[in-house]
Amino acid sequence: MIETTLIGFALAALICARRRDDHRVQWLGWVLLAAASVVAAITGCLALSGRDHSLRLPWGAPAPIALGADHLSGMMLLICFGIAAPLCLAAGASRRPGRQSLPALVAALLTALLLVLTATNLFTLLMGWEGLTVTFYLLTDLERHLPGRGPAATRAAAFGKISGSALLVGGLLLSTSSGSLDLASWSTAGPGASRDIAYLLLLAGFGAKVGLVPLQIWLPATYTAAPAPARALLAGVAVNAGFYGWLRTLQTLGSPPAWLATAVLLVGGLTAILGIAQAAVADNLARLIAWSSIENAGVIATGFGMGLVGAHTGQPRLTAAGLVAATAQIVAHSLGKSLLYCATMAIDDDAGTLDLDQLRGVGRKLPAAGLGVTIGALTLAGMPLTAGFASEWLTLQALMQQFRTGSLAFQLGAAFAGSLVALTIGVAGLTFVRVVGLTAYGDASRTHTTPHTDTSSIYRTAIGVLCFLCLAVSAAAHWEFAVIARGLSQLVGDNARAANAPGWVVQPVYSGFSALSPGKLWIELPLMCLAVLAIAAALSGRDLWQVRTTPVWSSGSPGVERQGGYTSFSFANPMRRVLATMLLSGDHTAPVEDPGRADSVTEGMVRPLHRHVTVVEIVERYGYAPIWRQLIRAVHLAQRLQSGRLDAYLAYMLLTVIAAISVVTFWY
Repeated sequence: MIETTLIGFALAALICARRRDDHRVQWLGWVLLAAASVVAAITGCLALSGRDHSLRLPWGAPAPIALGADHLSGMMLLICFGIAAPLCLAAGASRRPGRQSLPALVAALLTALLLVLTATNLFTLLMGWEGLTVTFYLLTDLERHLPGRGPAATRAAAFGKISGSALLVGGLLLSTSSGSLDLASWSTAGPGASRDIAYLLLLAGFGAKVGLVPLQIWLPATYTAAPAPARALLAGVAVNAGFYGWLRTLQTLGSPPAWLATAVLLVGGLTAILGIAQAAVADNLARLIAWSSIENAGVIATGFGMGLVGAHTGQPRLTAAGLVAATAQIVAHSLGKSLLYCATMAIDDDAGTLDLDQLRGVGRKLPAAGLGVTIGALTLAGMPLTAGFASEWLTLQALMQQFRTGSLAFQLGAAFAGSLVALTIGVAGLTFVRVVGLTAYGDASRTHTTPHTDTSSIYRTAIGVLCFLCLAVSAAAHWEFAVIARGLSQLVGDNARAANAPGWVVQPVYSGFSALSPGKLWIELPLMCLAVLAIAAALSGRDLWQVRTTPVWSSGSPGVERQGGYTSFSFANPMRRVLATMLLSGDHTAPVEDPGRADSVTEGMVRPLHRHVTVVEIVERYGYAPIWRQLIRAVHLAQRLQSGRLDAYLAYMLLTVIAAISVVTFWY
């Protein structure tokens, strides 16, 4: 069935590329993409059930294109393409001009993702990975007439090439040691510095795609610059190629060096808190969601780090605890992120902006989009009754198993990561309260957007499906963890099944430590709400239903009438203060210059003031900016060599040859 999926993607790309101006043909392309995604998800289900699929195309060079779906691949196919199907239908409902090439590019993106998830040799893996890099670049640069698209696309391509280079070098080191390009043969690579370096390069290469610090600076700009229908596919679907790479690396190479497992824990915690700190003060909805992606990548990395710790210490149950938590967070992140970006598609088309201060009460005008923003935000905030609740709880519980390691380094690393993840979860709650309370259901009278209703039934259906999945995964958490245990069986055997305890209860693999029942919460919380409502009605009688409205108090001075309430900017101001050490936030106030009123300003009048607030992305300023300055200086120096004189170029060549001969002579 892998070949059927590839044919479906190819047909969609072909017909959309040939008839770019026909909306009906474009819609047919989106339907084909959704159908092919369903076939890929079914392939994943069959692989999870034990029916492995493989495809070998002998015309590849230097190795054949070899594809296969085992339990791990099947699980990721189900997650990625099960979500991609409704996203493709929602994208087809958008009619904004200038996006005729979008279906063909999405077909290329999903094809590259399929190659990565099912590759069985290094050549196929790198081909799919380079395909992701190219499609990320093209999608980011699709609306190149808008500001910021060019630099964002350049960043996406640059970091895509960096990650691809890391995978190439790491893969070649392992292939040289094992004598084969097959991924399965890497398990025979003997211990030593070469294997440890390859392990690091593979984790770093895959980590660059998910936005792990310090390789995250490309991601917010890329997601924000991409067309609205493509953001959900990039952030909620394609990004999972990096997480899959982590799991496949652990499954193939086994026990990592101790320093690498500790480093993953520390970097994961730092990534989480840095991502949510920037999200908490972001002034653009798309950028806020993008920084939240970095935060979730950090949370997932901490769970994966505990899996690495378990693999190093030879404790498969600890490995299972970390990997189950990480995989559950992957599911929650994919659902919540896809839903949020899918909802912003309608908001962007309607309002023409994603500036949070200009978006108020969008749920009143766009009910489906408002519902999507609400459920997606609650999922990413880890609220009860959503998919994110159990996954974040499991991540914290997995980190608490550090006392079983018997190593002070692992214990300190897990404690450090756990404290940062706990802080991250708290800040995330405040961040998404701003999105729900102000953007989705704030006072719509304070915005100036045109009244509009998202009338597309297909779009509303796609939003409804994603909302249902965000909630149903929580209600059916017992089944979710059964599927995860099946997918991870190649890494931890049957140990992951212990995450499910009798009575619809989940636990961090180790029984007797802690337990939670997300499914029962769906019964208990509504019953508690009904009980509270019934008691309040019985005690208050008819007064409970009598509502008295009064004008909002906004000033202690008589005769002053103005609207009062938070703006998105002012709601985020406490976070700028609390996290000032990390954000390096600063502000300055200056009088507003209005030359037209200069003559009318008297001595007793107060000139209005303008307050400008700034925050800093510390990794970019103190990590990449100095490197960039040195690189520009080196370029200027190199330009001096381009004199345009042929004799000078011949002299350069002669000196190079002499230097090469001298080095070779000395070496041998």
